[in-house]
Amino acid sequence: GSHGMQAYRYSAMMDMIRTGKLKPELLVGKRISLDEAPAALMAMGGFEGIGIGVVTKF
Repeated sequence: GSHGMQAYRYSAMMDMIRTGKLKPELLVGKRISLDEAPAALMAMGGFEGIGIGVVTKF
């Protein structure tokens, strides 16, 4: 599972995403490359920006 959510509940969550009830893309603050990931990880404690950084370029 993930922090705060049991794995058996993933199916219901995925259904909610498929039907548009949940929109996880709204949580993404920026897209980064794998090379940028270490600096982004170190900056997490500074609470800069809004949203979650997601690695999209490998």
